[in-house]
Amino acid sequence: MPYAKGQSGNPKGRPKQTAEQKSQKEQFQRLLKSSTVEALQSIIQIANDRYNKDRFNACKYIIDKAYGANTAFLLDGTEDTAPTVIRIVPYGKENEDWNEDDWEDEWNNAPDENEDE
Repeated sequence: MPYAKGQSGNPKGRPKQTAEQKSQKEQFQRLLKSSTVEALQSIIQIANDRYNKDRFNACKYIIDKAYGANTAFLLDGTEDTAPTVIRIVPYGKENEDWNEDDWEDEWNNAPDENEDE
């Protein structure tokens, strides 16, 4: 059943928390904040262990938290940021000069691998 335009799907809003729920939430937040340093030290230890399978994820987590998830912080403007071009050359043409427009001729004249001989 669709909602009427301009009318909230939850008109009463979020239910109010009881005093006990608020107290539990505050206690939980204090506990989390008190263990932050140890947690970060554990993540750094994993990031420094070159044989740990989770090393990449630990490094990525640290970098994301320090610089933001979508930051290209390693580029300082001096690197060549031109795209990498991969050139595919038909088998047997490695040592010959290959014109990029010749691929169509080569493709059309190539034998079909599925044909019965």
